Amino acid sequence: MKSPNQSRQDAMYLTVLPFYRQACVESLVEQSAPGNPAIFAGPRQLTATVTTGIDGSLYEPLKAWFLANRGIILRGHTTQAIRAETLMLDLNPRCISAWLLLAARKVLRRRTIVWGHLYPRAGAGSWTSRLRLSMRALADGTVLYGYDSVVPARADLPNQPVWVAPNALYSVANLGPAETGSPKNSVIYVGRLVQEKKVDLLIRAFALAGMESTRLKIVGQGEELESLRTLASRLGCAERVDFLGPIGEPQKLGDVYSDAICSVSPGYVGLSLTQSLGFGVPMLIADNEPHAPEVELERYGGVARFTEDDPGSLADLLRNVYAGVHKFPKPEELAAPIKASYSAESMARGLLDSLRNQPQALDATGWPES
Repeated sequence: MKSPNQSRQDAMYLTVLPFYRQACVESLVEQSAPGNPAIFAGPRQLTATVTTGIDGSLYEPLKAWFLANRGIILRGHTTQAIRAETLMLDLNPRCISAWLLLAARKVLRRRTIVWGHLYPRAGAGSWTSRLRLSMRALADGTVLYGYDSVVPARADLPNQPVWVAPNALYSVANLGPAETGSPKNSVIYVGRLVQEKKVDLLIRAFALAGMESTRLKIVGQGEELESLRTLASRLGCAERVDFLGPIGEPQKLGDVYSDAICSVSPGYVGLSLTQSLGFGVPMLIADNEPHAPEVELERYGGVARFTEDDPGSLADLLRNVYAGVHKFPKPEELAAPIKASYSAESMARGLLDSLRNQPQALDATGWPES
């Protein structure tokens, strides 16, 4: 992607742009001038399973050094990053390049903003949270993933502007419940099959719940796949558990959600909540986990909680949901706020507002003014 000469040139210099950012970046490009902002991205995050996967025509690749799995140094296009009128960087203390560019542009008095989670998964009291605050103090503004993060962000740095680019997956056109007319007879999990996601807890709960006429659909890949297959066999429910592998296309994924009574996040919840509600499917989440900012969507009524690390509690909730004891809003009502405020277009607008230094209409609670 070559950027033409322009009087104004903004840039995004990021560690990674995973495949699920495709719709957001496409919308960002559609809403902005050709080649502005210039978008640069590295190959992957420290977590090796989080890799850049958007279309190569949408960004310029960066090389990366990984320092004992504790830090990242990005290489390439440094001159463009330093010269950009506004530069967006990761709010990630492990990205050494972000620190260096923040410091250099501070000396040069060039506007720099940081984008990411306000706090790490360990919470506001962790030592890495203090590093994030230091990064924000060097920057000229912060772009957040969720509206509930605005008030604490303002409290930490009262004189610094904040924007929200609500964490999104799909364009408005791909959101909404699939109308298939088929009976609702499945439970679904979508995400990485890694230990911290606790997919084994879901399989144990599904086996305990009975519900012989239902199926468990597991979408994703990861190092736990074979051990999860073995667990399902040992618990006697393997014939009702479908391991579907990774599914990235919204249409195909919507079809998988179409017959789900609910989805489940057995560990911490993140973008999968936005995804599930966007397809009109309620989600069951653990009560006490280090959830990502997307948990703010609970306010719309599409979430029920079970006791963390307790397969019996989850099994009870699954039975109640299946029996209709636990009521949720209608699928169209669940999808409506996602279409209105958590689409790829909404996320792209938030990013562009921050790059252009245009204020967002947020009320005192940090949510969009009605």
